[in-house]
Amino acid sequence: MNDYQTQAKAIPPLLENLHGAAQTLRESLELLQNAEKPWQHYLLQPPFAQDAALSLNQTFERPYSLSGALYSQLDYLEPISAGGDARATLQVPGLLAVPAKTLGCAQQLNHHKERFAEAIAELRSALAERPVAEQDRTVREILADAGYPRAHLRQCYRLVLMCPKRPDALTLSWIKARKSIRKVTVKWCEKKLVQLDPQGADPGIQYQRQLLAGLHKSQQEDLRQVQIQSRPNLQVAEIFYGQDEEEEYHQVGYSSMPVLVEANEAGQLPEFTRVDHQPSLSRRRQRRDLAIANEPFLPALRVFLRQQR
Repeated sequence: MNDYQTQAKAIPPLLENLHGAAQTLRESLELLQNAEKPWQHYLLQPPFAQDAALSLNQTFERPYSLSGALYSQLDYLEPISAGGDARATLQVPGLLAVPAKTLGCAQQLNHHKERFAEAIAELRSALAERPVAEQDRTVREILADAGYPRAHLRQCYRLVLMCPKRPDALTLSWIKARKSIRKVTVKWCEKKLVQLDPQGADPGIQYQRQLLAGLHKSQQEDLRQVQIQSRPNLQVAEIFYGQDEEEEYHQVGYSSMPVLVEANEAGQLPEFTRVDHQPSLSRRRQRRDLAIANEPFLPALRVFLRQQR
């Protein structure tokens, strides 16, 4: 048995454990939702979070049920071939006050997420000599054979953020969406397109290769790959006070899912800052000598043509 087959056999039980732990966390949160004692929560509702709640058939009126559904949604909600960005994840930023038992469920879920992510990385390493497209296809086939053809790897990997030790306070701040633009060459684009379709069977990729081959020499220096972080991130930080009353900050991370925070006996969160449901708009000055075309030249690579003004 070769290495990749050995790694493939490890995937099904890891997926079962992952889904089981996610369901346990969801059930724990459902108990809090229906408890007589109110538990404090603070979920933000930017448009992408409202879309996520709608996709999960949940509402913000039941924040713990919504969060449980989000944590346990480890599959694509639509067939992978239905279009859209396969990298996109469901996101609802915010805070939830929870007891130690629920934090333990989240820690167990994170453990299974890390083990599964490591197994997929080892599987890809065993397939390293194969073209990228073949690697992806093999991984999807193994996931399907395990009973999870729609497994959303990014949602399976991302960890539940938490504050298992109650801080004195929490600060929240929006980090706005960012865009990075880098120059790429014709040779780089051709190599990447071949990796995406090594057998030449995808008409869309082959059409983009034809476009690239026909690009006028005067435009070959104008190829730019544009990477956009399409959604703003909610940054969460803990604040601790030392014996000398000096503040100590610890970055929890970016909240794509609610951060679980140890509650006090009354089920309340520590003091925390409030922010708007989405960051305020700002206008950035654009360089007069540089503009990027509205439509991508090579959509598969997010490569655009620069336009001189």
